[in-house]
Amino acid sequence: MLREQAAFVCDHVFRCARPVLLVSHARGDWQLLCGADHPNDPDDDSWVHLVGLNHLLDRDSTLRAVMDLPIDWMAERVSVGAGWTRSSSPDPVE
Repeated sequence: MLREQAAFVCDHVFRCARPVLLVSHARGDWQLLCGADHPNDPDDDSWVHLVGLNHLLDRDSTLRAVMDLPIDWMAERVSVGAGWTRSSSPDPVE
């Protein structure tokens, strides 16, 4: 069941300081982010948290609209309640 899956969130979303404006299903992992810039240092994971997807859906039911994203797709919006724009995720930089 999708609701019981793990999701990565940025610290802003974790602390409820900013809403989710970017949802990614890259490589099958759910990432729900605020859309702001975050550290690009692979050794700095202090800004990322692992939570149950169900908690995010309970907090913001508008996220349900993108829970059918295929693997390697993403969706963005400008604000809570705005429409989602879906696109295939860019290739990750190795």
